[in-house]
Parts: sequence; structure tokens; C-alpha cells
Amino acid sequence: MTPPPLPKIKTYAYEDIRGSAAMTRIFLGLCTLGNLALIFTTALQWRLFARGAFTEAEGDANDHIMEVAVYIRLAFYILAGVSVMYWSYRAHVNARSQGALGLTTEPGIVACSYIIPFVNLWVPFQSMRELWKHSFPAPANQGTPPLLVLWWTSWLLSLFLGNFVTKFIRVTDLRSGIYASQAQIVWLLCSLASGVLLYVIVTRISADQAERRRQAVVASAEARVG
Repeated sequence: MTPPPLPKIKTYAYEDIRGSAAMTRIFLGLCTLGNLALIFTTALQWRLFARGAFTEAEGDANDHIMEVAVYIRLAFYILAGVSVMYWSYRAHVNARSQGALGLTTEPGIVACSYIIPFVNLWVPFQSMRELWKHSFPAPANQGTPPLLVLWWTSWLLSLFLGNFVTKFIRVTDLRSGIYASQAQIVWLLCSLASGVLLYVIVTRISADQAERRRQAVVASAEARVG
């Protein structure tokens, strides 16, 4: 009687993550510049509304500047989003290749979780927390590092505020224009904070994975020599 075939064990191959991390940091840096540019143009709009009166030409010029800033920021965010998704995939594959335990989500699902409605409210944070625990082990009772909590809180706030500003605030007079400008600046500040914090997280996890790989290569070479 032929024995049943053994189940296939999925293997994961390490790949140097530093190039992906560098590209992700570049795009996150561009997002920071995009946020700063839009904050500046929104502040100019706020000032325009606060003056109490402005010409049609001034209004048209403001609308044009705002439109350009919005599209530039959007382009940067699309590039950064794709880069973060690929980096997350690669980081989870590498963590598994380095023997990480407690990773509950497959790398492909981790990457896609950023763009799946409702899933993107929790899974990216959970998967990043698991990566962090692998790179920087801590006692079980220590809880989630503040860096990750601040990153995810600021990101969720930016999502909710962005939807609120774009879908529910309507500019019908000078006062509502001031309120809309103020709300948009708060939204952009949250988005700015989340991008900067994610920059730090990507840098630290990538550096840890590269260092673990270096130590493994050195240990393997020493074992062969010995």
C-alpha cells in the first residue's frame, strides 16, 4: 500500500531588503514634501478667506495652486503606497526565512491588506507589530511599542479626517471656507505624522533584518572554516 504523500512545506527565501527600504523611504520623503506643500497652500487659502473679500482672479489662482498641490501629493502617495506594499511583502518573507514565530498573515495578504476596505483598518498594523516583535523581542507584558501605536493612530485619523473633509465639508461662504481650511490642515498634519513615523519603522526593521542576515552569513562561514 502506497503511503500518502507528505504535505509540502512552504519555504521562504531571504532577499536583501535594503534597496526596497531605500525606495520606500524616498517615496515617504516625497509624501512629506507633498503634505508640507499642501499645508502651505491651504494656509494661503485660509488667509484668503480670513481677509473677508477677494477678487475672482485671486480665487481662480488659489484654486489652480490647490489643484496642482493636490495632484502632486496624490501621485507621491500612490508611489509610496505601492512601495510600502512591496516592502511589507518582502519584510514578511525575510522574517519567515529567518525563523520568525507568531506571524499570522501570509506575505501576499499582508501586502494586499493596505487596499482592502475594512481589512486595512487593522491587518497592516497587526502585521507590522508582528514584524517589530521579531526584530525587537520584548517581554510579553510590555505591550505594543508607542512608535507603532502613534503611527497607526495618526494614519487612521488621517483616513477618517480625509474622508470627512472631502465628503462632508462644503464651502458656501467665507466662514465655511475658513473651517474647511482648518480641518484640511489638521488632516494633513496627521498624514504627515504617519508618514514620518512609518519612515522610522521601515528603517529600523530593514536594518535589523540586514544585520541578522550578516550575522547568519558570518556564522555559516565560520562553521565551514571550523
